[in-house]
Amino acid sequence: MNNESKKIEVSESNLKAAFEVADESTKKVLVALFGKIEPTDDNKPSLKDYKSIRSYADACKALDESVDEETLSKAGVPKHIIAQMKLELICKALWGGEVKVYPDPDGNRIYWYPWFALYNQSEIDGMSDKERGCLLSAAANAGASAGFGYLSALGRSSYSLAYGGFRLCLDTEEKAEYFGKQFLELWAEAIAFNFSVGERLK
Repeated sequence: MNNESKKIEVSESNLKAAFEVADESTKKVLVALFGKIEPTDDNKPSLKDYKSIRSYADACKALDESVDEETLSKAGVPKHIIAQMKLELICKALWGGEVKVYPDPDGNRIYWYPWFALYNQSEIDGMSDKERGCLLSAAANAGASAGFGYLSALGRSSYSLAYGGFRLCLDTEEKAEYFGKQFLELWAEAIAFNFSVGERLK
């Protein structure tokens, strides 16, 4: 009679799958054999799926890095600067772990940036079509340089310059829209203007 014991290897994914379909008594047996078993999280943040990055915490988890908010605050760094740093980290996660924004003198590359108009809905509803068109205007000499937009105290509507928002650009329009809407409160904190975020955009 052969009393040699055989070694059986079980992959972590198979173990978790078995645990999820097991009844309570079987789960106790599996825990006794393998120790605590964490359930599979199908919604965990992934750098391969930008929509799984739903919060700043998700970005930190996916990248395994974070902004040292406590140290920065103690050093006197303003909240809006810390919010900007958080947005940069989120942008990195939305890119898939590496920001790939590079200056392109030939103009062959297109990047996208969330655009915010600081008007409330009643103000926009009261505008004529011509006035609405001015919301997205930009000086030709500046807009031709890069086309990244932001609001400026120099003009009634908006302005475009190469140094505005370059590090927060993304590679698709869809990602940029998601970046702006999903993280709206953090954008508001970073812009640090005297306004509040109204109804949450879906």
